[in-house]
Amino acid sequence: MITLEIRAEIRRLVLVEGLRIGVVARKFGVHHGTVRRALRDEPPAQAAPLSSALDAFKPYIVNRIIDLPELTSARLLLELRDRGCTLGIAQLRRYVAQIRPPRPRRAYLRIETDAGEQAQVDWGSFGHFRIGSTQRPLSVFSMVLSWSRALFIDFSFDQQMETFCRMHRRALEFFAGVPRRIVYDNLKSVVLHHVGATVQFNPRFLAFAGHYLFETVAAPVRYPEFKGRVESSIKYVRHSFFYGRSFTSLNDLRDQAAAWRDQVANQRIHATTRMRPWQRLLAERPRLRALPAHPFDTDLVIPVIVSKEARVRLDTNTYSVPAKYVGKQVHIRADDHKVRIMCDGVEVAQHQRSWDRRHHSQDPEHLQKLLDRRKGARGPSQRERLAQLCPESVTYFQEVARRRTRLDVEVEKVMRLVDRYGETEVAAAIRKAVAQRTFSARYVRALCDQARFASGQGEPPEPVVTGNPAADNLVVQPHDMETYDALFDPDPDDPTF
Repeated sequence: MITLEIRAEIRRLVLVEGLRIGVVARKFGVHHGTVRRALRDEPPAQAAPLSSALDAFKPYIVNRIIDLPELTSARLLLELRDRGCTLGIAQLRRYVAQIRPPRPRRAYLRIETDAGEQAQVDWGSFGHFRIGSTQRPLSVFSMVLSWSRALFIDFSFDQQMETFCRMHRRALEFFAGVPRRIVYDNLKSVVLHHVGATVQFNPRFLAFAGHYLFETVAAPVRYPEFKGRVESSIKYVRHSFFYGRSFTSLNDLRDQAAAWRDQVANQRIHATTRMRPWQRLLAERPRLRALPAHPFDTDLVIPVIVSKEARVRLDTNTYSVPAKYVGKQVHIRADDHKVRIMCDGVEVAQHQRSWDRRHHSQDPEHLQKLLDRRKGARGPSQRERLAQLCPESVTYFQEVARRRTRLDVEVEKVMRLVDRYGETEVAAAIRKAVAQRTFSARYVRALCDQARFASGQGEPPEPVVTGNPAADNLVVQPHDMETYDALFDPDPDDPTF
């Protein structure tokens, strides 16, 4: 079976060019009988279209689509079922796609603003980020100046009001000025209610806007094109920066994002302006309103009562405070990096903020003061400290207790070794002791001395005393090593050879 194009070419080569049938057959790789049939037969008639079980229902379908152009195929199928149709949805959808009138596409008018007139802001979701044993939702904050297309981005683990305002403050400081108005989507941080043209803004965010003197503008509901510049920037960040990269921590992610922002995003030739956003930002800065003399306070402030364990709780994590504040009301002031505990306007404690969950941050000075006040608390605290030296330390003290050795005495001995040798050396010695199934503080000390002597930092270790008089009093005389050499190099003249 040949196509109509090959048949026409065969007829032309034989009837017009005068080529022989065999030559044409070899040219197209067909039998000479096929060439003869192409010369004498008429073109094959077009095959009649196949009938379909849907044919009987097509007039009804056409009338329904004309009356209701947005009627779905699923709804049509239910109506056809009542009329005896047994076909599936796939065949109906193919036919409806052929007869449905094309939907009108919306036309958009590009609006260019003056320099310093407008900025656009939005959040973007970037999945989750692992911190310790916790998965935190990761979000990107994006602000774009509409005239220069200058971009600011930063990442965070939440979208709370304090974080939202903190991101604004960093963006405005990066741009070195404030635009006259900023456009937002219907975020709860900005818009409480949106009914038609009536917008009720969040009063907490209006306080921030009033400090920096910019106008808040809410985009119409379900109209993302109103702030298309920031929408496009989030897609740009997702594909040009985030995709395919790896990050070790939030700080590492922020450092890489800042480098990409300054070296790539704001230095590229923009597709619309055909200029670099950084160059246009330099021209736009004189048109921006100056920053206020004092930045807005964006710390998270929470009043709490200090627990009886001298701790305060924030986001499932606890942070230590001096013991004298137990039972008193204090205020937690937290940002991305630090947690400060304030009492009567005075800072009484400071910690690095943990983004893990159920983490306990302990200031050694707070613990020491508590131990000085309550000597009885020293034992359990020592055991907790020793248990954290290495994973094998738990096994070590379990074996000590199983052998009915005084556990408190053993703990005190190991603590003295920690004070003398340090946690790193004692932990290494405990690992060796567990591997050799010997559970004794004296043996741990001998291992520490051996390690120091091997590294050239100490004297030869003292002999290990086992408690067995016969073994402890045994004197071993060193043997002359030359006698061993004779075993491997005997004298041939020796008659015993």
